Amino acid sequence: MSNLTLFSGEGNYSKEALIALEQEILAMPQIPLVNKHYFANGMYARELLMPAGSCVTGKIHKQEHLCIISYGDVTVVTDEGTERYTGHCTFIGTPGCKRALYMHEDTMWTAIHRTDKTTVEEAEAELVTNDYQLYLECK
Repeated sequence: MSNLTLFSGEGNYSKEALIALEQEILAMPQIPLVNKHYFANGMYARELLMPAGSCVTGKIHKQEHLCIISYGDVTVVTDEGTERYTGHCTFIGTPGCKRALYMHEDTMWTAIHRTDKTTVEEAEAELVTNDYQLYLECK
């Protein structure tokens, strides 16, 4: 059975299932996505427009942060379950969270982090990882 069934709200939401889903998505044809990055007064914002019909996975976040969906319709799968967000909304992203997203409509997503870093590379090294073991070692 395909791991894409996680987007239906059924199935296993374990970290292992999310990693398997990410591998399945990476094996599909990839579309170019362009992040916009903003730094201001100890904050880093990462903005991404994702087209309808796309599936993406995010990195594991090391710190609590804000997530803002400016517009769109997206199903979000984490190891805690499935949520569907439509229109504008804001929520708190939790440390240790890895997300898989399916866009029902074009969706604009912005994550805002606290950091004193001033480059994307430094900010990413401080704020995210793709390895659960590295995340646990950072705690």
